Amino acid sequence: MEANICFIFLYFGFEKVLRKFWKSFGKVFLISNYHVYIVIVYFKGTRKAGWYIFNDFAITPVSEYEVIDFTPEWKIPCCFIYTRCDLIQKHEELMRIEQKIHSQILISEASLAQRQTRFSRQFTPLNSSELPLTEGNFVGIDAEFVTLNQEESEMRSDGTLSTVKPSQLCAARITVVRGWGTLFGVPFIDDYISTSEQVVDYLTKFSGIKPGDLDANMSSKHLTTLKTTYQKLLHLVDSKIVFVGHGLKKDFRVINIVVPRDQIIDTAELFRLPNQRYISLKFLAWHFLNIKIQSDSHDSTEDAHTALKLFLHYQQIVHGSSEEQFEKELGILYDTGRQLNWQVPD
Repeated sequence: MEANICFIFLYFGFEKVLRKFWKSFGKVFLISNYHVYIVIVYFKGTRKAGWYIFNDFAITPVSEYEVIDFTPEWKIPCCFIYTRCDLIQKHEELMRIEQKIHSQILISEASLAQRQTRFSRQFTPLNSSELPLTEGNFVGIDAEFVTLNQEESEMRSDGTLSTVKPSQLCAARITVVRGWGTLFGVPFIDDYISTSEQVVDYLTKFSGIKPGDLDANMSSKHLTTLKTTYQKLLHLVDSKIVFVGHGLKKDFRVINIVVPRDQIIDTAELFRLPNQRYISLKFLAWHFLNIKIQSDSHDSTEDAHTALKLFLHYQQIVHGSSEEQFEKELGILYDTGRQLNWQVPD
């Protein structure tokens, strides 16, 4: 009888493993040094199947030889899991699990920070009159990140640098602002995310995060867990809310959440000519909205609100002019940017 098989490998000798993977797969990085999953995937409606390695958020197809080749010095299987291929088809109703996150998650929750009080909170949670959320509502979103480990490189024989271990970013602050009503632009999520891992660089100039902000004993921010913030974002995704932001592809990748494309509006893509550079939120805000942002450091509330206003401005331009006129507007934008070397004047 055919079966789905899942191998879970426990690796020893992190750097040695990384070199092996580098030689085998080229540009695949070993993200986790604990468990790596190798599974066989059967494609629906066909008899085709393929093996894939799941290593944190890196997913890579692998050959059958690589799957069954056990090299004891660095790759030791610690668990084998077998399931019948037709299990789901035979017990479809039993296997279907629906776990919907209740909207109560968006109303309010206690902060982990001992110094944070209700009056120092910099956001206004949703109230009962705003729930349930309306499908298609717009929200502005922005995230700030910190570095948990620095990039490690080694010198090749030809003198070039090769990345051995990439730097690892971690979500430190996620802000979501309203795109409706009298509280337009007011955040209802402004979570600083507690981490037990050591932060090597707060990237304060770009993130606005300072030492102590993520420490429950020292922080005066609304500190929460990554799991709680995930639940809030997943509820928004399940409610078919549309996320508006700048550079969201990278943000969602680092946050490690999948959002359907029709629920994403990226201002970096809206105001871009084909095959041309992406333009910073700061420059777009100055050019189109005549406002200056990010004067000292980045603030996710300001950035999320600005992205929303840029989207509204985009809608006004598109609805009030032809496609050719909009392209002319973008042409002026790029000409201005080149003249100023993409720097906002003082």
